[in-house]
Amino acid sequence: MRYGCCVGPELIEAAAAAGYDYVELPVAAVLPERPEAEWEPVRERLRAGPLRPQAWRLFLAPDLRATGPEVDWPRLSRYAYTALRRIADVGGAVVAFGSGPQRNVPEGFPREEACDQVTELLRVCGAAGRARGLMIAIEPMSVTYCNFITSLPEAVALAKAVGMPEIGVAPDAFHMARDEQSPLDVVDAAEWLAHVHVPGAAAAAASMGEWTDQFLDALRLADYDWRISIEAEWEDAGELGPALAVLRRCVEDAMRRGI
Repeated sequence: MRYGCCVGPELIEAAAAAGYDYVELPVAAVLPERPEAEWEPVRERLRAGPLRPQAWRLFLAPDLRATGPEVDWPRLSRYAYTALRRIADVGGAVVAFGSGPQRNVPEGFPREEACDQVTELLRVCGAAGRARGLMIAIEPMSVTYCNFITSLPEAVALAKAVGMPEIGVAPDAFHMARDEQSPLDVVDAAEWLAHVHVPGAAAAAASMGEWTDQFLDALRLADYDWRISIEAEWEDAGELGPALAVLRRCVEDAMRRGI
C-alpha cells in the first residue's frame, strides 16, 4: 500500500518529512484555465518537490458545471484536457472525480440527461488520460453533499457505462460511513478500484468507530494494494505524522486479521 495525504502545495515538504509516499493536491494547483506562462514556474516547483503529487482531487472549478442546462462544453473540454495534461506532466497518476456541487442535478432537470452529461465528460477525461497514463476515479459522495453518484454501486454502474479502462472508482470511507453504506460494497467493486480516501484519525475515531476496520477489511478482501489518501482539515503540519502512523497500524491490523 502507498500512503498519501490530501494537502495544498505548501505542505508537500511537511508530508515528505512525515513519511508519506505521495501527496494528493487539488486540481486548481495546476491552474487549468491560466496561460502556459503562469503554469511554467508552478510546474517547475512541483517537479522539484520532495514528493510527487501522484493523486489529485477537487477536479472541477467551483463555477464549472458538469450537469444541467448551463453546461459549457467547450470550456469544460478545454479545462479537462489542460488539467489532465498538466497533472501528468508533474507525475500525476490518478484524479478523483468528486466535485459534488458541480455534478449536483438541478431541480427539475432530467437525471437521465445528467447521467449522459457526466458519462460524456468522463469519456473526454478517459481519452485525455489514455495517452498520459492517468486514471480517473469516480468518487461517490454522501447525500449530505451531493444528489448524484452517492454510492459505490452507482459509481461502478457509471464506470461500466463509460466503458473505458481509464475510468475507475474511488470509495471514500467517510462518505460511505456517513450514509451507513456497507463496507462490503468495496469488495463488489474490486475490479474497478482506482483510488481510496479515508478520513484523518480524529474524524474516524469520532464518527466511524469499528466501521473503519470493516472498510479496511473490505480493501484486503478486494486485494486492493494501490494508493490510499488521508483526507482531513489539517490544523497544522504536526498532525500529518501521527495520522499516517494510525493509518499504517490500522492497515497492518487488517492484514493480520486476514492471515
